[in-house]
Amino acid sequence: MFQEIRDIIERGEKFLITAHIDPDGDATGSTFSLYWVLDSLGKQPCIYLRDPVPYMYEFLPKPPRVAHGEIPEDRYDAVFALDCGNLFRVGNGYEKLKDMGPVINIDHHTTNEPFGIVNIIDANASSVAEILYGLYKTMQVTMTYDMAINIYTAIFTDTGSFRYSNTNSQAFLICEEMTRCGVAPSYVAQMVHENHPKERFLLLGLVLATLETLKNDTIAMAMVTQEMFRRTNTSKEHTEGFVESVREIRGVDVAILLREITGSLYKISMRSKGNTDVAGICNLFGGGGHRNAAGCTIDGTIGEVKDRLKEAFKIE
Repeated sequence: MFQEIRDIIERGEKFLITAHIDPDGDATGSTFSLYWVLDSLGKQPCIYLRDPVPYMYEFLPKPPRVAHGEIPEDRYDAVFALDCGNLFRVGNGYEKLKDMGPVINIDHHTTNEPFGIVNIIDANASSVAEILYGLYKTMQVTMTYDMAINIYTAIFTDTGSFRYSNTNSQAFLICEEMTRCGVAPSYVAQMVHENHPKERFLLLGLVLATLETLKNDTIAMAMVTQEMFRRTNTSKEHTEGFVESVREIRGVDVAILLREITGSLYKISMRSKGNTDVAGICNLFGGGGHRNAAGCTIDGTIGEVKDRLKEAFKIE
């Protein structure tokens, strides 16, 4: 598979790189690192992310050609879709992508639906960045600092700072190599975890006030509403990490964060630290992800959404 991608890159000139809506650290770091790799090879890469990069990743070396909002329509020698379980996760206009060039699908979600002419799906990888690192090695890319800090940050964040069960030996080995390229782990940790605006904590206080536990305190659920965003002058990007905070409660096996999109649509984020397969639960609602980290959207009022979640978890 890597050889096929190498051949496409060697023959081509123009490439589009994209990832899922609401980009997290892996989506951001992976797209940025691939840009810098293609740029180093004299190619013409362009990144499309529907949503802006969250503030906690603004420290990453950002490529000059990053588009938001509308997909830049053109003809490309290949379209790289990274960290997308389904192509529609790219956002509005995803249907056009296959007409712009051959799609290369690189992902590590068990729920991925192969949609590319090349599909590299490794559910054992800690992150998409780990898979891309393997590609870069086969291409004998000379690693630069700009590539390295994006790779390190992608792995660091997608493993929950090396706390999640997807943390493997390869993740540590790659990150150790990135430190030899000049990446300072303390700097990345500080930028990701210790660089939040005051408003985020005001929002977190309101969210934690909604906390409820179910099923003998093994499931914890909290909610963020549009009114909370207005009161604290925040937005959805400030909620990154909230579900992990709920997951830290002693005895809790599953943490659920409900984020109101509209009064009749909610984004659901789930994390587990036991044997519960939250990807399987999210699959019931058209979502997906990993066994211990997944998401979906559910239509309905907040009461209806909670009832559907309780039914999925078999809570009386």
